[in-house]
Amino acid sequence: MSTKINEKYIQEFFGLEDTPSGKKELAEIKGKLKKQVYENGQDIIKIDDEPDGMYFLESGTANVLDRDLKQINIMHEGQYFGEYGVLSKEKRLSTVRSLGKTVCYKIEAGDMMEFISKYPDIYGRMMKKVYGEVSKKHSQILALSGMKRGILRHPSNDVPMSKTRMLLQYGGLLLVYALSYILIPRDTTFPIFVLPLALMLGYVMFTKRTIESLIVSIVYAALLVYRTDVSAGFTDAMMDTMGQKDNVFTVLVMVLMGGMINLIAASGAVTAFKKLVDKKAGSKKRTMFSAIWIMAVTSIDDGLNMLCASTSVHSAGKKNGIIREKLGLLFSMTPTVLSSFIPLSLWGIFVIGTLTASVKGNAVTEFAKSIPFNYFSIVVVISMFLVCMDKFPKIKELKDAEKRAKDKGVLYPAGSEKYLNVSEPEMWGKIYNIIIPIVVLAAASLIVRSVIAGSFVVDSACGLVIALIVMFIMYCAQGLMTPEQFTEHLIDGIAGSALPVILYLLTMCFSTLLDTLSLGEYFGEAVNSLKGLGPVLPALFFVASVLLTIALGSSWAMYAIAFPAVLHLAYSAGLSVPLCIGAVSGAGIAGEKICAFTADALNVGTAIGCNPEPICRIRIFYSIVISGIVTGLYIIAGFIM
Repeated sequence: MSTKINEKYIQEFFGLEDTPSGKKELAEIKGKLKKQVYENGQDIIKIDDEPDGMYFLESGTANVLDRDLKQINIMHEGQYFGEYGVLSKEKRLSTVRSLGKTVCYKIEAGDMMEFISKYPDIYGRMMKKVYGEVSKKHSQILALSGMKRGILRHPSNDVPMSKTRMLLQYGGLLLVYALSYILIPRDTTFPIFVLPLALMLGYVMFTKRTIESLIVSIVYAALLVYRTDVSAGFTDAMMDTMGQKDNVFTVLVMVLMGGMINLIAASGAVTAFKKLVDKKAGSKKRTMFSAIWIMAVTSIDDGLNMLCASTSVHSAGKKNGIIREKLGLLFSMTPTVLSSFIPLSLWGIFVIGTLTASVKGNAVTEFAKSIPFNYFSIVVVISMFLVCMDKFPKIKELKDAEKRAKDKGVLYPAGSEKYLNVSEPEMWGKIYNIIIPIVVLAAASLIVRSVIAGSFVVDSACGLVIALIVMFIMYCAQGLMTPEQFTEHLIDGIAGSALPVILYLLTMCFSTLLDTLSLGEYFGEAVNSLKGLGPVLPALFFVASVLLTIALGSSWAMYAIAFPAVLHLAYSAGLSVPLCIGAVSGAGIAGEKICAFTADALNVGTAIGCNPEPICRIRIFYSIVISGIVTGLYIIAGFIM
């Protein structure tokens, strides 16, 4: 054996145990491996050839080429390729050409199939390895961006705090706590709920740390409510929040949804639409519309739908000459917007959860009624359709990018080099592995509890449980993963939901403490002073919520703060509640698109292979313009409704 493809490598790749039977399996595999040497420019495998075996690259480098002999990836020593063709019995999907002299170890297709039929447990381990490669793109996006949903990440926080700054910052915070305790009497009639709100806004703008800002503000609110028993009060407030039935339900749905999304990604289904797009998308327009269609059918999560669509249209986008800035605009604006129309999406579940504490009536019903009034999302969808048809007004940056592509044939801007290594997978998932779970989720959420209760009830938790059972049967029966691996992916997805869950619980706790500090009692007076502004209040709600989202860097944090205040005003002033909910819902998305420090542009840049800086500038410009149009629509709606 060799230095790279040695016994340890083979043992780890095939998941062989260090037991007598494992050593026997290892000896059989070693006996099947054949050393092969390729000179510069020699093809190791060719596109459309029958699969003759699987290859392990011992030394050297190889280019992966598409049908037009354009480089789509680079293989380095220690990597492997060709396994999908052997397992699926499909023709080669790309050409691998030696760059310089390369040495490979090959296992013939017949030997490989004979081996895995003799040791069927090896097949499951190999499929985990294969599908794990497909989901690397998802891991790359998360690793590069450091994004955590709903969490503001600012470049300044990448630098450790000095001792002096730490002393000033936290010493100042303790001083605020102490002065408030001494100077503010228990029986004050002053609207002291504004103090934790002011601290929250000021602290997050100063530190750019959302979670920390929520915690220090909750502690401050607990100090004002409980006085001497701050630690006990904080604990009691959090326990009360976690013990509320609606919050328990929302958290359960969020973690189960996180598990479902991770399982879909781990199954390889993120590439399920690629073959269809490569076959049908023969023009720029068709490629762009394919992306919207894929995002729409996978919009249970805005990260999942962006990943599925960007993976599927990557080759077609290059083939049809679509500039990356245009793709970046589409993928920056559309995923969350489409998720905002779906009550069963992770975004919808969070918003419905924050509405539950303040809305009169069923939160799901009120959310559904508000969808036609989410003008920002509606205008974005219309705008993106115009972008796909090349009918949308272009700013100078887009015009310059099109000129660059026309004159130089370069589809991406300067600085994109480190984002260009977007792998073309050697296998694709099956469309039904993503569509069936989503359909089951929707149907079970609407039907099961309704049949039991005898009336229409939406229960997304029940729908998720049934969808996960169906996924377990589907994925394990196909050999995509073993039951143990299914459980691992499910738990990983649940663990990945920890930060959104913490954010949700903290914001709900903060909202409850503000109510305890008589937040609601002051809205009557506020409404009286704003009665003359009644028709323009929805527009004011939208603008104020956009600004609050920009300040917080998080729509999810804004929703938990804004919805109670807005709904109090809406009910007291007799405004249309669905209109106001739609205004705040859309404002959260608009604010995140305008905020320069969300991870959105970096995620999109990584997904499509493009420098994220121009994507960010283009996204912010169009988001501001659309927000201005939407503000006018809310003014008109306020006078009509």
